[in-house]
Amino acid sequence: MILREISAKSILSRSQVYDYALNPYVGCSHGCRYCYAAFMKRFTGHREPWGAFVDVKVNAPELLAREIRRKPVGRVWVSGVCDPYQAAEKRFRLTRRCLEILLENRWPVTVQTKSAFVLRDIEILARFEDIEVGFSIATADETMRKLFEPGAAPVRDRVRALDVLHARGVRTYAMIAPILPGAEGLIEELA
Repeated sequence: MILREISAKSILSRSQVYDYALNPYVGCSHGCRYCYAAFMKRFTGHREPWGAFVDVKVNAPELLAREIRRKPVGRVWVSGVCDPYQAAEKRFRLTRRCLEILLENRWPVTVQTKSAFVLRDIEILARFEDIEVGFSIATADETMRKLFEPGAAPVRDRVRALDVLHARGVRTYAMIAPILPGAEGLIEELA
């Protein structure tokens, strides 16, 4: 994995899904074979395959603290083109620091991940007035998961994290996409 620390010029970008997207990282260590965000390579100059690099926006929290003072309040999607709880988050803690800023300023948030590591921040997530945490799940078959989502958390870990967050009062959802072989077992897994 090639990790590169970079300074971003901005952190809250307009989104077609929610009001804003916040991506503390460029690239993703999950390396999902079907990832729509692989198009980001066109803008980064990376020649490595998708899943082999992560650029760390080390100034993301400072940018966020500045930008939310001058932008209208809106729902923030954490993250649109990277997983906010990928492996680099354990070291850099950018997602956590950004969530703390969003919480202090009472902005609504949607977190989307494939990582049970989101549970590290359960105390912060449970304090939001308006938050939802979603997990992308494409199959219940671990063999398929390893083929298509080699760096992502096992499906059972994601489902368990959904249960834990829901039990703490955090609104949760599962996004079943794409639908891979073995997806028929998801209904049982999520029930």
